[in-house]
Amino acid sequence: MKLKHTLLLAITLAGVLAAPSCKKSGNATPGTKTYNSVSEITVPSGFNWESSRAIPFSIGITDDRFATANHTVAIYDGDPYNGGVLLAKGAANTNAAYSATLNIAKTINEVYIVKTSPDLSQIVKKVTLGTGVAMSFGAIDPDVAFKSGAHRTTATTDDCSSGCTNTITTSTSNVNVNTGNVICITGSNINVSFQNVNGGTIRVCGTNVTLQNLNFNGAASLLITTGGSAILSGLNFNNSGASITNYGTLTGVFADNGYFSNYGTYTCNGDFNINSNANTFLNSGTMTVTGNFNDGTSAVATNSGTLTVNGNFQPNSGSNFVNNCSLIVGGNYNQSASVKNYNLIKVAGTATLNSGVELGMYNSAMLKTTNFINNATVKGYGSTSLVKITGTTTIFNSGSQANGALQICSSTTVGASYLTGGAVNGCSVYIPTSGCNSEGNGTPVVTDTDGDGVSDATDEYPSDPSKAYNSYYPTAATGGTLAFEDNWPSKGDFDMNDVVIGYRYQVVTNASNVVVKVIGNYTLRATGGELGNGFAVQFPVNAANVSNVVGGTKEDGQTKAVIKVFNNMRDEMANWNTVPGATTTAAKSYTVSFDVTSGPTVSTFGLSAYNPFIYNYGRGRETHLWGKAPTDLADASYFGTKDDNSNAATGRYYVTATGLPWAIDIPTAPFVYPIEQKDITQGYLHFGDWGASGGASFVDWYSNTGTGYRNTANLYQ
Repeated sequence: MKLKHTLLLAITLAGVLAAPSCKKSGNATPGTKTYNSVSEITVPSGFNWESSRAIPFSIGITDDRFATANHTVAIYDGDPYNGGVLLAKGAANTNAAYSATLNIAKTINEVYIVKTSPDLSQIVKKVTLGTGVAMSFGAIDPDVAFKSGAHRTTATTDDCSSGCTNTITTSTSNVNVNTGNVICITGSNINVSFQNVNGGTIRVCGTNVTLQNLNFNGAASLLITTGGSAILSGLNFNNSGASITNYGTLTGVFADNGYFSNYGTYTCNGDFNINSNANTFLNSGTMTVTGNFNDGTSAVATNSGTLTVNGNFQPNSGSNFVNNCSLIVGGNYNQSASVKNYNLIKVAGTATLNSGVELGMYNSAMLKTTNFINNATVKGYGSTSLVKITGTTTIFNSGSQANGALQICSSTTVGASYLTGGAVNGCSVYIPTSGCNSEGNGTPVVTDTDGDGVSDATDEYPSDPSKAYNSYYPTAATGGTLAFEDNWPSKGDFDMNDVVIGYRYQVVTNASNVVVKVIGNYTLRATGGELGNGFAVQFPVNAANVSNVVGGTKEDGQTKAVIKVFNNMRDEMANWNTVPGATTTAAKSYTVSFDVTSGPTVSTFGLSAYNPFIYNYGRGRETHLWGKAPTDLADASYFGTKDDNSNAATGRYYVTATGLPWAIDIPTAPFVYPIEQKDITQGYLHFGDWGASGGASFVDWYSNTGTGYRNTANLYQ
């Protein structure tokens, strides 16, 4: 409600209007309608003005390595290893799935789900959001391996739909490729023969494409796109600036003299040699070498996928090889240079470390070999790694050693003089199987101090059997905002700043995913209304099951738990914080918590803004979000009066005849709300388009700061 006795406000606004006007931050996007009032929006029937949507999750476990023990399931709004933030966490096992309904911002189209087993092995899945998510985790994910922060790279590729200077659809001979050329091969089951390749790019988008006489005389690049497949028949790197990048399927033999990256499937039908002038070798997919593998470059060669060598594997002097994932050697392993192993090296024959080199084993890495001859140093870094010798030959020659966090598992005991820095004889270290380590070793030791069925390593309350996990809304790191009009059942001016409150919830659950505690953090940012509004939240749990309320008041006379945060906003905030240039009051923060006994599961309780509301004119005049039901203490006589079009019989509440709300929930904080008496459509230029589309278009109306999205002159900065 506004301006009944606000002479000071009028004077302040007059001063603002007399000042030079601010330039509009951008024009509306062409083809969209310009709205000057929320009342101009034609709202589709049933649109609820939500910028988030409720998505049910059901995450099952088929991994039976730990019987019915709990695995921890965590859901993130992005890659957890690259800034993703936690949304929810809970338990799942072979008998019971993790189930929860999460409200997720419509600007988020995918989430990452992490299963952590009792032995701390993890599987990470990226999931595109739809109407719901239902999936299961087994013991091993062959596609994604997370270990020591080094995980398989995922990448996208160019295609042949644009940028092509020449497109080849049929078998073609004598093709010339020069700097600036982009040759796109879209035909399938064809042969393409080259005459001169002096630069430029060759893209293969077709399948079963044979490339003949491909001699890189310049810094040219060959790209096999996702879905494409190529067979090499005579390829020579004659220029160290040339590159081959494979995202599809590649077959053929060549010596690496430039840049080679494999993200797809590559089969080398013979020996694979990385020559001394090579710049980059990266396997982040599946690579099979039917012959021998020789590394001769001083540049770092990296395997972050599965590399299978049927013959011998030899890192030559001066080379530098890093194994992040799985290296399988069918012959012998003969190391004459530095090698760092972060996962599994498996050798069918004999693994030999030649004098002066080091095999570094990092954080539970594993070398499994039939025979082992050490003339140098094998060293463990971080958590204990394992050298496992299954044959009869284990030799440590003079000057060699095992050092650091390392176990040597062999039928032949290694002499104490060869074991330094903590290295020991033994086979007990536990190394889990994973997408990178198909072998694994030992039996996990799972510690569960409080006996609740969740291991200490994943239990956020390891000494409290009543608690195990924290979940959040909107996320562990970010909050949401509630913006109210307080003149219900009259429309008001739709500047949505009569009460502006930031919030974030932490929901604590036990090992059975039952809600046991709720913590709400609130921040009162603006009070641009004349009434002394109070603020409260109704939660989806019976009032009788809520106790130990701190920082708020549980309201009597309610069936469901209603927690009052404050009774009169003017007692909390002296100034409005909605008028540019006027005196302000610092935002005020509140922390409210309560315990829940015999509570619902998180699947029933949900993770959302719940049912927040303001109240005025005593206690009975409540204003809720669109469609939310009033509490037991609401005065029903207001419904259907003035502009309100509520109908209790159909569950329609707090909505006008044309579908307009009196409050909105925005999944971001702080939200830049409109200044006094400026309709929200005049500050957020696509708010009207979003409403008119029923929430389908401009879902980022509140967060996008690009041209055409905001008129900052009408927003309170």
